[in-house]
Amino acid sequence: MPSELSEGLQIQSLRVELGGRAVLADVNLCQETGTYACLLGESGSGKSTLLATIAGLIRPQQGKVSIHGQVVSKDKTFLPPERREIGMVFQDAALWPHMSILDNVLYPLRARRLAVEKSRAMALLERMAIPTAAARRRPHELSGGQQQRVAIARAIIAKPRIVLLDEPLSALDHGVRENLREFLHGLFAEEGITALHVTHDPGEAFYLGRRVGVLNGGHLEQWDTPERLYQQPASLVVARLGGSVRAIQVPVLESRDKEAVLQWEGQRWTVPAASELQSASQATLLLRPSDLELDEAPTAAPEAQVRHAHWHDGQYLLTLQASDGQEFLAYSRQGDLGPRRWQLRRGQGWCIPLQSSANH
Repeated sequence: MPSELSEGLQIQSLRVELGGRAVLADVNLCQETGTYACLLGESGSGKSTLLATIAGLIRPQQGKVSIHGQVVSKDKTFLPPERREIGMVFQDAALWPHMSILDNVLYPLRARRLAVEKSRAMALLERMAIPTAAARRRPHELSGGQQQRVAIARAIIAKPRIVLLDEPLSALDHGVRENLREFLHGLFAEEGITALHVTHDPGEAFYLGRRVGVLNGGHLEQWDTPERLYQQPASLVVARLGGSVRAIQVPVLESRDKEAVLQWEGQRWTVPAASELQSASQATLLLRPSDLELDEAPTAAPEAQVRHAHWHDGQYLLTLQASDGQEFLAYSRQGDLGPRRWQLRRGQGWCIPLQSSANH
């Protein structure tokens, strides 16, 4: 865990109740200063509530929130939003319609009674690819992508300790969204600004976030790097964010350090595994299509029935059914239905404690 001096954001044992219902429960995370992180989850998962709590728009029932080492929420301590030195970017840009583009960018400086640096504002607008002549225009005269760039300039002009972005790309067209995603990645890396970005799009979160938090039903399922979320998901909810995955129920013969020996389809398989897995238990084996080999499988390998075949990115994506009725996916150069031999690639797959959720 980073030292106290390097913590841009720290949340400990956070609980938020709305209408008597727990919306966030026991949330813990630590984000390093100057990094870009993402909160990922479906609608109702609690991600926007967490962002609003960090911003000071919601007071939690329990827990601690610190921004750059300063406690902003704990017990009786509760700093209002204007004292937290944050910048915010919303889904709809939320620019003042009666103000010029330049005055929108300068607004945080005036609101905090800081020196009004028009030259810095103009430099930021130039960096945002907003033409100089547009500085005197009103927001409605700009495109959606341009408006969101202005909102980003407004969020960072006062040099906040953290910028909170709530679904900033979701209202934009695909092409604009892709361009702005590239822009955000470069801008915040160069500026060294701590940023927390809420999204429901796994691709967006994995692209932008050095760390990604997955929220589900108010619980933080995992706070980790994109690589670990994909390769070593803590749950089936997390695993499904990385694309096609199937969950296979298997018995654990032996649990070792970082791996497990499993019994399935008459074979013993040694696979990477979560440390909390126990021997002589039932577990969930998570399989992606790339984890399996069909075209070069030996004749002694187990057999499964190909139920469906779809052409996908230059090869076939097959749905196979094992003899126990469980289904999994695999890639192959051949798309014929019927029996096929298969094997698990060495070091592939990921085993976690038993998850009570069906494949779909």
